[in-house]
Amino acid sequence: MFFLKVVARLILCTTTFLSYAAIANEPYVIKAALSQEFKDGLHHQYLIYIASQLGMEIQITTMPFARRMMEVKKGNLDIIVGVQYSTLRAEQLIFIFPAYEKLSFRYFSLTQNTEKIKSNDDLVGKTIGVIRGAKYFPIFEQNTELQKYPFNNLKTNIDMLLLGRIDIFVHYEESTALMLKTMKADHLIAKTNHQPKHSLEHYLAISKNSPLAAKTKQLEDIVERGISQQVFIKQRLKHYQQSKH
Repeated sequence: MFFLKVVARLILCTTTFLSYAAIANEPYVIKAALSQEFKDGLHHQYLIYIASQLGMEIQITTMPFARRMMEVKKGNLDIIVGVQYSTLRAEQLIFIFPAYEKLSFRYFSLTQNTEKIKSNDDLVGKTIGVIRGAKYFPIFEQNTELQKYPFNNLKTNIDMLLLGRIDIFVHYEESTALMLKTMKADHLIAKTNHQPKHSLEHYLAISKNSPLAAKTKQLEDIVERGISQQVFIKQRLKHYQQSKH
């Protein structure tokens, strides 16, 4: 009986060891999360791109931003995108430099009308195209005097401006410049003389407790390559061309 118990314990220990060994030999799967309402959105595409460049699989769940930040700090999630830099966050996370996305809001008009907008006051009385559901900078969103006309996407804003249906539209300079060039309209539409002083830098950040911490240099190379090849801005442009929101 004693002999059988010893054999049983040996089998159990061997099985446990083999299970751990099997897990150790399995490829690591990156853990990430997104907000429920954006689970198939632009950040999802960015995460898939980063994982593919690392040659790794990724598992993406959903949770609110505040909880995502907490879980990344703990190491329960490996990676987060769309993060703005702060010294406090830099103490808790590994930021991947440079910012994969630098977005600057700009006003655009027909080239012959750019000099007509010299201050915020000149926006009053003008019809201004915006993207339906998009969030802009406070001074623009809070100005109730402005006549804002929502359209589905950037291309529609450009078309409406060319047709004379609106006077101006506001959008990110980086994606607008690419779209205007694609539409061969970059000589017809330009930035107005007066511009908002508002821009955003979005970073990729990883947990200090994640195996990805050892891949910091590789991630920096991936981001730099993505920027130089316009991967991120092209993904943004394609996403919002197809989006109806």
